[in-house]
Amino acid sequence: METDAVTDATSHLERLRAALLAQGWTAEFRHTGGNPLLHVQNPADPAMTDQVTCRDEIFRWVWGGFVGSVADTTRAAERIMFVLREIGS
Repeated sequence: METDAVTDATSHLERLRAALLAQGWTAEFRHTGGNPLLHVQNPADPAMTDQVTCRDEIFRWVWGGFVGSVADTTRAAERIMFVLREIGS
């Protein structure tokens, strides 16, 4: 069911959000068209921001690129922080 998929995606994104918040990053839920999104922002460089979604047990950038598996939320959070790091760091 579509509702189950949205519930699962939200649950996975909540765990990813918790992992990012634990590292001091900003991560807020946004919903567009019924699909949950996680808006992530680097606290040291607010211009470094993007959105992540979850489909089929995979975290993805909203433009479709692979972030990581829901089975390894810590690694997915690390990848997000690497991609959105400050320029020169």
